[in-house]
Amino acid sequence: MLWTTIYCVKFCFLAQFKFHKPPYAYVSKHLTRYYWSSIGICSAAVLVTLIQPIILCPNSDRCRYFRDASTVSLEMTVTALDIITDIFVISIPISLIYMANFTRLHTIINACFKCLSIFPIVVATARLALQYRAETRNINYIWVTFLLVVEAATAMIMASISSYRVVIIDYLAERRMRRGANLPSSKTYILGNGVSGREERIDIRLNDTAPQSSSVSELPMIHPAPTSPVGPTT
Repeated sequence: MLWTTIYCVKFCFLAQFKFHKPPYAYVSKHLTRYYWSSIGICSAAVLVTLIQPIILCPNSDRCRYFRDASTVSLEMTVTALDIITDIFVISIPISLIYMANFTRLHTIINACFKCLSIFPIVVATARLALQYRAETRNINYIWVTFLLVVEAATAMIMASISSYRVVIIDYLAERRMRRGANLPSSKTYILGNGVSGREERIDIRLNDTAPQSSSVSELPMIHPAPTSPVGPTT
């Protein structure tokens, strides 16, 4: 149940990015392949993790948990797969944020909320370091069980916290709209006498209250293409 919880959280983070349809499918073909490769690696990792207890303890007569047989290699492999798959999960939103045309504040907010899997990585790394018992050259299953519980609980908490990203992004967008509404839309400047001998005036737009994409879940994710300059009309 603990491993099922941990990997369900991983797949929940991956499910936020729907690379099988627009607009995510148009961001980058290399990132799309990387996304599907990450899903394949995570799927293979969860299968290995769920099969591992059956291999170690197929029945009561050949259960390696209660014998002197070493279980280090399989336990270390499972923990390493846990850390590697979390790194894959984190790398996808980081790549999207890197390509996105966000302000610095929105970049920091999205990066913080989308990279919450770093905390399960810390717990898994601690488990990797503490689970090996050098005196008996075997696995300390007390530490393994305890840290698995901690990692599963941490993963669930991080998945819950990530939902507050939308609340913060919406609050910042609303505050920007309110500030823009309180400012004049344009101001007229007198440039002096022009060629015709009359005063020339120019209107400069001071603010733009048009909503902008500020979330990783919103696209366009890549920087907008430069527009060609428009020449003066006659």
